[in-house]
Amino acid sequence: MTDIDHAPAQAPSALPATMRAAVYERYGPPQEVVTVRTVPVPEVGADDVLVRVGAASVNALDWHLVTGLPMFARPALGLRRPKRQVPGADVAGVVEAVGSAVTRFQPGDRVFGEVSGGAFAEFLVAPAEWLVPVPDRIPIEQAATIGVAAETALQGLRDWGRLQAGQRVLVNGASGGVGSFAVQLAKALGAAHVTAVCSTGNVEAARRGGADRVVDYTREDVRSLGETFDLFFDNAGSLTLRDSRRLVSPGGSYVMVTSPKSRWMRPLPRMLSLPVYFAVGSQRAPAFKVASRNRADLELLIDLVATGAVSPVVDRRWALADAPEALRVQGEFHSRGKSVVVP
Repeated sequence: MTDIDHAPAQAPSALPATMRAAVYERYGPPQEVVTVRTVPVPEVGADDVLVRVGAASVNALDWHLVTGLPMFARPALGLRRPKRQVPGADVAGVVEAVGSAVTRFQPGDRVFGEVSGGAFAEFLVAPAEWLVPVPDRIPIEQAATIGVAAETALQGLRDWGRLQAGQRVLVNGASGGVGSFAVQLAKALGAAHVTAVCSTGNVEAARRGGADRVVDYTREDVRSLGETFDLFFDNAGSLTLRDSRRLVSPGGSYVMVTSPKSRWMRPLPRMLSLPVYFAVGSQRAPAFKVASRNRADLELLIDLVATGAVSPVVDRRWALADAPEALRVQGEFHSRGKSVVVP
């Protein structure tokens, strides 16, 4: 737990003019381009909240933003220089100040949310509408993990995959942030049976997350099971689309949320080929999507955590000074859950 978990709510003292933050001004390997330095504390607009950051989770999204990869994404990220210069899309902490138009929060409130970067810092400014209260019984570090990864799993299963109670679900890539949430959320949404595919080191974590069966892909091929699934949630992209379709039951759905990476084009060819492989027959595969920020979904997710239906898996805890290394490790894509950066 962080000190914020034990801090009483109180009116803030005078705010500092500067803070420490992880900053990158060009694309490249995180250990080469990200530095922790002193920068001004951001100004609070009328509709904004200033949050003293208690923890920020590390996402694959952050790695992509820092490296600027794959190259085909540069128009959205910034052609020559990154549009965002402080990583961190998930944050949890305590409100330090509010804008003149904000009525939802007051100083001392514990909050979390998905933001547009800036969470790898001591303070962060975000619109009040993006933030959700954190119940007292939930540690700040756990709350910080409920953002991009959890929303991807929830929206992928419920909205894109149309998961129904009683269905059979396959989660390929059942470790890491998205995968560990997907296994638990599939059960919470009523799946009758969840098969999780992961490596040896993540087998027990997948079982604890509620998987009914775990396939260690280093020892067994999920294709050898001879079974099909109502929903194939693909968080790995390790199988061809042809083989992926063979694992989907008639009337079932295939949802792709990631794919093997490359410097220039991948996963673009797989994204473009996806509709072709599912154009004929009763199976469906929605076009590749990216989860959207949704306050109602964050409220649902924090409620699921509060009731114990979902338990975030916190893999590693990094100090802010180690943010470059945290991002480098994230880029290896072998985490066992979510990692957090703590100022």
